[in-house]
Amino acid sequence: MALHFSRRTVGAKCYNGYVRRCNILLTFFSRAGENYGVDDTEVGNTEVIAGYIKDYFGDKIDVFKLEPVNPYPDNYQECTEVVKREKAENARPVFQGEVDLSAHDTIFLGYPIWWGEPPMIINTFLEKYDFAGKTIIPFNTHAGSGAAGSYKAIKEKLPDANVNTNGLAIMGTDARTQSAKDSVEAWLKELGF
Repeated sequence: MALHFSRRTVGAKCYNGYVRRCNILLTFFSRAGENYGVDDTEVGNTEVIAGYIKDYFGDKIDVFKLEPVNPYPDNYQECTEVVKREKAENARPVFQGEVDLSAHDTIFLGYPIWWGEPPMIINTFLEKYDFAGKTIIPFNTHAGSGAAGSYKAIKEKLPDANVNTNGLAIMGTDARTQSAKDSVEAWLKELGF
């Protein structure tokens, strides 16, 4: 599966061939390399789920992948050490690029659960931009912890946004299955898309 999103694909063709900004943004962080229970991957688990969302909307959604300036190690054990240190230090890893949220009313926000919460780069993103009046729809991958309370935590962090706590949590080991793809499509339909 070769789903490589570019760092910034904002300004896609949306309706009837006219070029304009889409009002829906898909933002996510995902890490390729050695993943828990999945081994070495060319595409991270959350990026696979983001790919299903992108496929569902086609060219009616903009995409912004959060890519850290300092990439995480490919080795799983080395990565967990970096993640534990970031969490202990309440770090805010910097990501590459910028996104203009002014043209987007709805933002899908995807991430894995690392050590019981979203990666610290998600906090960087949430603290960098103004989400007042935006609808935030979280989704995540995990190794057994579900959403780990992250949807409620995002809602508390963004009191001026409409955070939909009916997110979608998919086991990382299941991300590449037809069942996961079907779950994403059913969830999007349930949300009214």
